[in-house]
Amino acid sequence: MSSRAREEEDEELIMFLERDQLAADRRRPLPPAEIGWRAHTALWSLRIFVLIVGAMVIYTFCAQL
Repeated sequence: MSSRAREEEDEELIMFLERDQLAADRRRPLPPAEIGWRAHTALWSLRIFVLIVGAMVIYTFCAQL
């Protein structure tokens, strides 16, 4: 079964859920996304960049006080 067919089947099932059943289904955690090593490396690089820039902003703000 293709993923598109599976998605359509899931959407049909969701239409018949009651409000509390739908909320219970949304609380179920999802597994981590499977990404390639390049995307994984890019995301870690972005995290490190944000931490460095955040530290620079905080330092600049404190230095100007």
